[in-house]
Amino acid sequence: MSTVYLGTLAHLKANPFENPDALEIIEYGALWVDEKGAIIDFGKRSDILPKVPEAWIEDFDDAWLIPGLIDGHIHFPQYFATAAHGGQLLDWLVQSILPAETAFADPVYGKDAAKRFVKQLLSCGTTTAMVFGSQFHHANEALFEAAKESGLRLIAGATLMDSPGEGIPDSLLQTPKQTLADAETLIKLCRDEPLLHYAITPRYALSCSEEMMRLCAGLLHDHPETYLQTHINENRNEIEAVLGHFNQCKDYLEAYEHYGLVTDRTVLAHNIHPTDGELTRIAQAGCAVCHCPSSNLYLGSGLFPLSRHVKQGIGIVLGTDIGAGTSFSIWRNLSDAYKIQQLQGQSLDAAHLLYLATLGGAKALRLDHETGNFAMGKSADFFVLDPQEYDYLAERLRHCQNLDRQLFCLLHLASERQIEATFVRGRRVYGHG
Repeated sequence: MSTVYLGTLAHLKANPFENPDALEIIEYGALWVDEKGAIIDFGKRSDILPKVPEAWIEDFDDAWLIPGLIDGHIHFPQYFATAAHGGQLLDWLVQSILPAETAFADPVYGKDAAKRFVKQLLSCGTTTAMVFGSQFHHANEALFEAAKESGLRLIAGATLMDSPGEGIPDSLLQTPKQTLADAETLIKLCRDEPLLHYAITPRYALSCSEEMMRLCAGLLHDHPETYLQTHINENRNEIEAVLGHFNQCKDYLEAYEHYGLVTDRTVLAHNIHPTDGELTRIAQAGCAVCHCPSSNLYLGSGLFPLSRHVKQGIGIVLGTDIGAGTSFSIWRNLSDAYKIQQLQGQSLDAAHLLYLATLGGAKALRLDHETGNFAMGKSADFFVLDPQEYDYLAERLRHCQNLDRQLFCLLHLASERQIEATFVRGRRVYGHG
């Protein structure tokens, strides 16, 4: 039997950076979903309900139904490493993060963390996540299994490091031979699971030998359904270190281009300090970039140049970047994204912000045929946000002149505590009922 979900619907029909009428909000709305979890139709209740007299009705009253959030950059083995002190990027990694990642060598610890990690994302309204996995194969198997059981749409792979360095624990270094075997195992697992995708994941340019980088290129070539994710231009000291090591390269991007790693299946995290030439070549390759607002502020990395990316037509997805980020909620990261652009003279409205977290992220990850908005035929991935759970928020919304302004307030004032339920493919994966 099909199901009709009732509430206030809010989604993007198109790209608001190109189309000023892209945002659609439907008060007293209805989302009609078939028994397989695909969207049949949506609109006003008065239009939808007469079409489906025998449907199961889930009435969320005045709560908001919003497409599932997309987290484009988060580190699974940093699940218990948030809010760690340690200066800026490179010092913070050595002092606080790499030691925390070694704990995943324990299979029991890794399995427990995987279940908690996935549940935490779903509780924040996240239905799709691109994840830097553990360095330990058993922990990554546990992550994929937890995602499969819970219904999270997952893109993930082992975080690859084989270049020793000061402060890097030996236990986090893999051999290319073992990397290949582990990757092939998980790639095979994903073939029969439509919600699971493998991402080849060199940590960043300095962490991988030439042999490892060539192995990554080989995997990407042999398995065109896979993604490649890595870091770029996050911190000025990092950029200086990369250019010192790859002294034949004119910029950071060339260190990846040299091995054929910059493609339309590549997602580059951060890119806060790009050259104009890098932006041009990223756009030409069809490569996507992930902006991590809270993380960038926490580490003092810099202000993401959104307008320069948009001008080039580069796909952008948002990321929590746990553990440098301090919230698992993409929704809460939107407020920081707004503030970062305010500091650069660009004022984003509710449509721009919601787009980056939903349809824009889906486009960047080549998943907009499956998810990102309420278009007919897409997967019914959404979450239910109930402002009535927070007295001040409920009262604040009553002082807004229209629904657009209500949504803008929600983007700044609501949190995961107001999320009543999360659905993937029409299946409730978080919440009760």
